[in-house]
Amino acid sequence: MLRQIKKIIAESPILEVTSFISFGLVVKLASGFVVSKLSAVFLGAKGLALIGNLRNALLVLQNISTIGLNKGVVKYSSEYKDDAEKFKVFISTLMWLLLLVSVLTFVIIFFFSDQLAIYVFEDKSFNYIFKLTAVLLPIYAINTFLIAILQGFEKFKKVVRINIFIHVLNLVLFSYLIYEFGLNGALIAIVVVPSASLIITLFLANQEIQIWHYFDLNVFSRTQLRHFGQYALMTLISAVSFPMVYLLIRQAIADAIDIDAAGYWEACFRLSAIYLLFIQYLLNLYILPKLVQAKTRSQFRAIIFDYYRQIVPLFAFGLLVIFILRDYIIWLVFSKEFLPVTEIIGWQIIADLFRVVALVLTYQFHAKKMIWHYILTDLFLALCLYFSAIYGLKYFELRGVVIGHAVTYALYFLLILFIFRNAIFGTLQSENQ
Repeated sequence: MLRQIKKIIAESPILEVTSFISFGLVVKLASGFVVSKLSAVFLGAKGLALIGNLRNALLVLQNISTIGLNKGVVKYSSEYKDDAEKFKVFISTLMWLLLLVSVLTFVIIFFFSDQLAIYVFEDKSFNYIFKLTAVLLPIYAINTFLIAILQGFEKFKKVVRINIFIHVLNLVLFSYLIYEFGLNGALIAIVVVPSASLIITLFLANQEIQIWHYFDLNVFSRTQLRHFGQYALMTLISAVSFPMVYLLIRQAIADAIDIDAAGYWEACFRLSAIYLLFIQYLLNLYILPKLVQAKTRSQFRAIIFDYYRQIVPLFAFGLLVIFILRDYIIWLVFSKEFLPVTEIIGWQIIADLFRVVALVLTYQFHAKKMIWHYILTDLFLALCLYFSAIYGLKYFELRGVVIGHAVTYALYFLLILFIFRNAIFGTLQSENQ
């Protein structure tokens, strides 16, 4: 039986990658479990809400520091990896752009740290968090681009190994700092770990990403800059809007109910993020490079249908298990204080199932630079998430927020399916004739 399973995995590239990703995911889940547990025990619902605010704000700043180019770097690394001259132009233009953005973001974040602290925490004394962020963001951007280049080179196992060590670093540093310094320590860990990860990336993948040999101070391509601009426009809107939407929803919950309710919603959101990691790993490491290389409708359809046949059923079964064991999982991952989360997690699971079946199709937007499709659908999703949450909160309190999200992701899936109707159903019809 075991031999047959190994044979099936070996004959299916997507399952082979999935099996390796699963090991990295186990480490991430273990790290996420301990981090969530420590946050719940040491900080409670209010502390978890504040951590959620910082994560959302930091995500906005991180995306600005990378100009939303992560998936663009994956695409061009994949396309130019066998053309040294084009790769040189790509890397040199990217480094110049990174230098310019790093200077601008440092100045803005450092000198407006007081205002950011008041907006995110309603407390000016946390301004040091944003000053530290201003210093570390360029390092984070370099690390993000290096990992994206590895993805473009299809070094999936190397990326997973790097992520494993990063998860371990996060676990160790977060555990120590929250134990020693409480909320302040937790906030510092959240800011420091993404940038400190550069050391791990350079140590484990120095041979594969010696891009310094391709960086030429005298090379800067306006054509490549225009390509980057398309990806920046495509990605930054969603990269900024979604964290802002979540931050506004959390603040709306705190105002309408209380800060503890915002903490319960953050716990539900955090649990969702943990089990969605598997899908995000798979899409970023395996599906996106494959979609970039797919040249025909039939190749696109084959990638999508492999995902639906082999991955979605496994994920749906996992969601069912989570729902059945929700009481025990909430108690295990957080604490008894967070048991009210069990009343809303069912709707979150429904939302996530629709999200997962839609997400793989949206990666084609990045692979083929379908700019306006991506921008408009993401704006639709962000606005619907916000207004459905506010409307649901008004009539059904906390449960209404996740009900609104379930309805929103169902509508989003139907919209994405409509956009790709010819690529999916049209191909099937032509092949069946």
